[in-house]
Amino acid sequence: MVDSILKQDLLDAMKVFETPKFMATKDSKGEPNVVPVLSWTVYEDKTLVYGDFMTYKTRMNLNSGNNQLSILVFTTDLDSWLIKADFESYHHNDKIYEFIAQTPLFRYNQYTNARGAGVANATRASEKYGISKMMVLSSFLKAKFAGRSVPKKDTKEGNMPLNVYKRMSQMAAVKVLAYISEDGYPAVFPEFGMLPTSSNRIVLKRGEEKRRGFSLQEGTRVAISLVTLEPAAFQLKGTFREIDEATGFIELDRVYACSLPRPGVRVDIPMLTPEV
Repeated sequence: MVDSILKQDLLDAMKVFETPKFMATKDSKGEPNVVPVLSWTVYEDKTLVYGDFMTYKTRMNLNSGNNQLSILVFTTDLDSWLIKADFESYHHNDKIYEFIAQTPLFRYNQYTNARGAGVANATRASEKYGISKMMVLSSFLKAKFAGRSVPKKDTKEGNMPLNVYKRMSQMAAVKVLAYISEDGYPAVFPEFGMLPTSSNRIVLKRGEEKRRGFSLQEGTRVAISLVTLEPAAFQLKGTFREIDEATGFIELDRVYACSLPRPGVRVDIPMLTPEV
């Protein structure tokens, strides 16, 4: 039986482990956190499960009782859905854990054993949003032009290393933005109209934000997940600043690596405690 919350096309996308999925949580201060977690899948009806592997900050947020989470399901065809869910708990040594341990991502890889099976109950799901290649190009070019309106300011923290800056500048890189919406759940959406204007600032064309009914406010804390084909993944955190209804920018103050060999390490300043 298919639960009405999760339509069949979304269920089909969720069950493909290669489908990119981005998981967003929040801490007790309302700070968003968003990372790629491909292992999310459907257990039964509206019960969702993922294998916890390299998610230090995510796990800490959930274990602290901040159980409102969101999952952006984003296919290689650039179709996407946003699922809002309530986290239940981590399971170990039971049938739910065995279910996730037998999935392709974990079953045949001795280096990626799941530390636990995270279970959440979906409360709602958005409609499907498609993005065409022409929309990607248009957003990229608009961001490039709009970068001239972003003021520059030197800072000691939040500066992207050159390798992150170059990846953030790529049109083909997947860039996903998260913030905490008024209902308490993270709002998450892809935005190809994001480009660095300096080592610590990113211009944002607000096309997907507006199309999906979201509304970033001046001073909102945001998190960006950056994934490229190398593969490499990073998380950038900062504060949203509004220029006008169509354009804004993000003042960065944190940059983290999210992939091996050191997931969770801050890379904008010398080595600190992992936080991903």
